[in-house]
Amino acid sequence: MSDELNKPKRSVGRVSVQLLGFVISLWALGWAVRVALREENRAQLENLQNASVGQIMAIVGLSFASVAVNGIIFWVVIRPVHWIRMTDVISTNAIATFLAYLPFKVSLIARVTIHTKRDGVPVLTIGAWFAAIAVLMLAVLGPMALVSFVLKEVTALWWLSVVGSAAVSVGVLVGMARLFYGERGVRRIASVGVLKGLTERESFAKLHAGFDMIASPVSSSVAGVLRIADVLAFAGRFLVAASVLGLPISGSDALLLGSVYFMIGVLSPFGMLGTREAGTIGAAALFGVSAAAIGEGGASPIAAAVVFVTAVEAVVNLGCAGFGVAWLRISPKKAGGSDVLDGNGD
Repeated sequence: MSDELNKPKRSVGRVSVQLLGFVISLWALGWAVRVALREENRAQLENLQNASVGQIMAIVGLSFASVAVNGIIFWVVIRPVHWIRMTDVISTNAIATFLAYLPFKVSLIARVTIHTKRDGVPVLTIGAWFAAIAVLMLAVLGPMALVSFVLKEVTALWWLSVVGSAAVSVGVLVGMARLFYGERGVRRIASVGVLKGLTERESFAKLHAGFDMIASPVSSSVAGVLRIADVLAFAGRFLVAASVLGLPISGSDALLLGSVYFMIGVLSPFGMLGTREAGTIGAAALFGVSAAAIGEGGASPIAAAVVFVTAVEAVVNLGCAGFGVAWLRISPKKAGGSDVLDGNGD
């Protein structure tokens, strides 16, 4: 009885924490915008008027590429165990990416709802799917971060080291997964006495699919390559934005800013709006991104680039989400799935 009475209290507490976090995120966004609009940054902001069509299209294209690449990563990882049209996964990712600005895990809820109701993917398999993507992401970003910390500059050696170390990391991960994937893997797990009963449950098969996803050398390798491309697309946005604003940042600076911007967006529990901008501006000051980009007397010209990147991304994400909703409305759903986003569901 006491547990039942405490459930409403816990729910109210979680909602309160999410609301408070979102309010703080909005305050952080407002702070980032105020910093970007300071008088000291007026010269950089005036450069926006002289931006070429090519520069604007480049940052728009890189923002769109992130949505598409992440969608393809989701598709390629689940492909060994469950067939979903690539266009459907990319559309779902576009919708979820836009909803990621909001708190309450709305983005996650949207992904799960669409893939369960429309594509017939069991909830536990979706959990294994997300876990596989997270593990593969760490297998790539971990070596990339280590190489960047050691080499400092983006050179030919940096490229060789990142690609080589990521390939080894993903290869080791695939090898470990292949010990436990498929029926042979289930028997190997069941050979551990305390786990035998677990392997006989229906829920175990749905969770075990995660091993089957990672065990695919092709899927894991493609996902790894695309993850590197995604991080570089984030870095490219900052390079282009800095070029438009006349800020002298290096490729290494752009990689740092893009990586921080990306990781905060992934990890923020209150939605990525505001937390990424404030965190990236703070990281630029903490790690000493180009003195000219940081400015003197507390000014932070790099804030203008961060806010510019966010503004362009928001417009692109909104457009992609709109196309995603439209596509899921007109495309046929998987047989057995219920209608989602087509206006015909109960």
